[in-house]
Amino acid sequence: MNNDFRSRIGIDLNRRIGLEPGLDWAIANGVRFLNICLDPDPALLDPANPRLARARERIAEAGITLGLHTLSAVNVAEDSPFLSEATDAYLTAYLRAAKAIGAGWVIMHGGYHFTADKRERMDIAVARLARMSTIAEDEGMTILLENMNPEPAGAEVKYLVHDPEEALYYFERLTSPALRWAFTTNHAHMLECGIGGFLDVMDLSRCGEVRLADNRGEIEEHLYPGTGNVDFADIFRELERRGYRGHYMQDYLGIEDMLRGREIIADIAEKAVLRDAV
Repeated sequence: MNNDFRSRIGIDLNRRIGLEPGLDWAIANGVRFLNICLDPDPALLDPANPRLARARERIAEAGITLGLHTLSAVNVAEDSPFLSEATDAYLTAYLRAAKAIGAGWVIMHGGYHFTADKRERMDIAVARLARMSTIAEDEGMTILLENMNPEPAGAEVKYLVHDPEEALYYFERLTSPALRWAFTTNHAHMLECGIGGFLDVMDLSRCGEVRLADNRGEIEEHLYPGTGNVDFADIFRELERRGYRGHYMQDYLGIEDMLRGREIIADIAEKAVLRDAV
């Protein structure tokens, strides 16, 4: 078992910083796992852009493992004319850019619905993700489907794949080896079933990333470790006990906050897992 949790805990740059300065920062600070969103710099969604090839060389030299993170605001459950085609083009562009830059995965989402059309939207999203999985297989890429946060009960618009039931609906129908799971623990923490409820029903062998932030369990917040009530020690104990050996990814506040938070979380993880191993 690799108990060097510090090296396994990465940082989601998301839209906080651009590609090249983000790589400079990660290399300078010894961050081995990164996610980044390319939306702020759309020229990078062209796989022929030479910046992708240059970044690929730097990533390989530095021993960094990179993933790309699409926006959850793009509705994967969209079927309106023009918008539907644009959604396919957006996700396909991410997969091809990921191949060009040497990324290991692309994080995608299950879309959102408007309450009355939930099942229809779910089926649209599953069909789209199945198409994207075929493209991912052709490109040699992996899609990580992220579980999302619940919205207030009275909200009309709600994210899909927010609870185990919805997640199972997707994953039971999306059987491609190119589609796996990004487990966002702070989203699951907001549910009555909690983090353990997700782990009890989902196939952990399909999990390609575990995402970390603190949360108070009430509203969608990505908080600094120790400012919410997420039990990080229990997360690490449960995941490692169940056989997870992949990387963890932080996503909260700014990149310097996550750099400091990595030390806190790594210390919690090592103490929790090593104590169980004794």
